[in-house]
Amino acid sequence: MNKKDYINAMNELKISEDFKERTAMKIKNSNKGKAKDTVVFKRLAVSAAGLVILVAVGATALNLPGSNSADKENNLKVESTLNTGTKEAQGITVPTVEIPESDNSGVTARMLPLFVYKGHIYIQSATSFETIDGTLNKEDVLALRGDYLGKTKGSIDEWSTQEEYTKEFASTIGEGDVYTVKGYDSNHRLMVYYEYQDGNFGCELYDSFGGMTINSGADYFTLLNLQDNVAAYQWQSFTSWNNGLNEVQQAADVDALNAFLESLNTAAPMGNDVDMLLENTEYDSQKFVDIKTNDKLVTSLRLIKGGYVYDSQIGFFKVDDKAFQTFWDTMPVTDPAKDSASNEDNGVSTSVDFPLPETSLPAGVKELKAVIKNTGSEDIFYGADFSIEKLNGGNWETVPGVSELAFIEIAYSAAPGAEEEFTVDLSLLNPALDAGNYRLVKNINGQTFYAEFELK
Repeated sequence: MNKKDYINAMNELKISEDFKERTAMKIKNSNKGKAKDTVVFKRLAVSAAGLVILVAVGATALNLPGSNSADKENNLKVESTLNTGTKEAQGITVPTVEIPESDNSGVTARMLPLFVYKGHIYIQSATSFETIDGTLNKEDVLALRGDYLGKTKGSIDEWSTQEEYTKEFASTIGEGDVYTVKGYDSNHRLMVYYEYQDGNFGCELYDSFGGMTINSGADYFTLLNLQDNVAAYQWQSFTSWNNGLNEVQQAADVDALNAFLESLNTAAPMGNDVDMLLENTEYDSQKFVDIKTNDKLVTSLRLIKGGYVYDSQIGFFKVDDKAFQTFWDTMPVTDPAKDSASNEDNGVSTSVDFPLPETSLPAGVKELKAVIKNTGSEDIFYGADFSIEKLNGGNWETVPGVSELAFIEIAYSAAPGAEEEFTVDLSLLNPALDAGNYRLVKNINGQTFYAEFELK
């Protein structure tokens, strides 16, 4: 396929919002114009096939990682762990599904879609069919629909016992017809097809990788059928993704893409190191690539600066530096600060002030208050995250306690002219801050801001 063919294909490519929300750790919708404090979800730290999230009320969330190996058919092992990959030999092993113990703690939960087949747990895939205006093309679906295997039963809910997870075709998705997917290994990918009385239909892909050992990228990426099967691809920057801007860029560098996909086969699996996602949040630190294959499926990969690929099914891979960098360079990203200056020339300003009402505080103070002022003409967006640095010998160094913090995934907005208070709970830091000169570090609208203060 030449570059012109790629561009034509990209003009026809439209990925549904529903797909993006399901894709590995992916959508953060800023909901411009809506009320602030809107909760949004990003799948940053979890593997779609390696971790099922239970949204729990009244207690900490429960977790269900992975899917069972075939030799443990109808005998699902139950443990409690958050690991998404353990080292074994030269690679990693994707953890098996773990069902929470039934108790009387009062926890209620809503499970993500899954079903049981031959002792495997199949979880809704991060790969989806391409849609046009949010609608599936029935011909595309039927072209991939393989052999009929059976019908799921809507027999699993948040109160189900472990025994119910051992039953063939038990599911959280109600009744649906299960089929193989042509061109894909049925041990790892199946589809659930729905035919409704009004003539409408639905179809979802489900993956199972629990118990699988990954020694190289080929063990996993060949199962996705990406190599020599790409119809088109598109990408967006970290700033666009992180702020819900959906500034998708068309792409057509065939040679760089093919070399990159080939390099995935020799990539080294690393497991799921959450810190790598959280520590790389500069405007040019990550890129998100949506790959449409000739069978009308769309798979998303997350590239991390330095030669790393994050896949929502398995976790991180270290890729050949040359192939990675060549592909990375085909997707240039502009510094948002420079974009802001350009916007001001066009009458659109995204200026932000980030002052501290009090810059001199006693050591041991429990809270630090800052103000986010939107002095521009567009809404600005920011999260609950922050960092604190201490001046040490002329250098700014991140304080030790910051690395232990976890932040709720929530998006705040400030309208033009608005001033929003941002409060930092210093009591969460361990060790506590002693006397010295510090600065609060905050990412706002894809830019980094600093506010200095002193503890006496």
